[in-house]
Amino acid sequence: MMTLSTVTCLLLLLAPPQTPPANAAPAAPAEPLEVRHVPAAQVLVGNNLVLRAEVAPAWRLGALVAHHRSVGEPAFRETAFELSADGTYAAVIALSPEQRVPVEYYVTARDTDGVETVRFASAAAPYPVLIEVPQHTLEREALLEVYGQRRSRVSAFAEYVDYGSQTINGTRYADRYYRLEADYLYRLFTQVGGLRIDSIRIGVGHLRANTPPFGLIAQEGESLPGLRPGLDYGFSEVDVGFSPFFGLGVRLTLGGNAIGFSAGIGGKVRIGRPNGARAEIEGEYTGGLGGAATIRLAWDTVYRFPMSAAVQVTNVPSGPTGVRLLYRVDYKFSDAFSLGAEAGYQARASRGGGPTLGLAASYGW
Repeated sequence: MMTLSTVTCLLLLLAPPQTPPANAAPAAPAEPLEVRHVPAAQVLVGNNLVLRAEVAPAWRLGALVAHHRSVGEPAFRETAFELSADGTYAAVIALSPEQRVPVEYYVTARDTDGVETVRFASAAAPYPVLIEVPQHTLEREALLEVYGQRRSRVSAFAEYVDYGSQTINGTRYADRYYRLEADYLYRLFTQVGGLRIDSIRIGVGHLRANTPPFGLIAQEGESLPGLRPGLDYGFSEVDVGFSPFFGLGVRLTLGGNAIGFSAGIGGKVRIGRPNGARAEIEGEYTGGLGGAATIRLAWDTVYRFPMSAAVQVTNVPSGPTGVRLLYRVDYKFSDAFSLGAEAGYQARASRGGGPTLGLAASYGW
């Protein structure tokens, strides 16, 4: 026996399909997806490129993608936009600190129906974003390029200085000394408080001398022993660049000998490029040794042969004031290794004189 509900179901299944009336309204189309994006003109070197976009309505978004590459690259890479806390979408494109060429990109969106469209620029005409490089960074990179990207350098220097000899009360005294120095230098070229710290240098030195008994008074016919001043010391230097053609340097010295401890201070003014044609004015004083004032001219007009000439007024080591004329030439076997030689002549006041001989070596990496 068939129930009433069974009969009703059979009638519905057998009934012909209902056709809508001719004047019935069509179904409303889906709400269109809108993407608003304001491009960035440039990005500061060392920072990532952040692209932002607003999407409405958000429920219609399937995917929002930035297609990007460096200018000159053949293929685009893809970075998806992600929802931010403020309701906008952001894509973070990682850039290396060495990035200098512009980045170009375009943006595509795919809606919930699976339809993908280009929303900003295009693959054929991508939008370029420049890399902003500050002036001090350009100067730093140029200086590092001059040194072949070598920040560290070790060097050694040996010098023999002879002022000739003097005769006092019939006794002949030698007036000469030698100096040995070794140091390590690190190039920073870093901005600190608006100043460019070019380099720091630390080193050690050893000086020994034979001099007449300067400052001692002998009785007539008495022969005084010669003096043997000397100092073992350490030093540190900092060079500061105010512009590509002007800089200052400061040097501190601490040392000791059989008499006690000594301290010294020095300074330098540079006019010209730090590794090129330049003039330098230097001054230094160390307790127990004396002081020196130097004017030096350096030039690099001959390939692989940097040269310098200097005039120095000094009383080192603790004697009467003398004048030294110095000339130095280095030979660069490579960008990393060089050897140098120094020659000169000096005399104290108008009494005699003697030669200067020096050797230097340096290696950078």
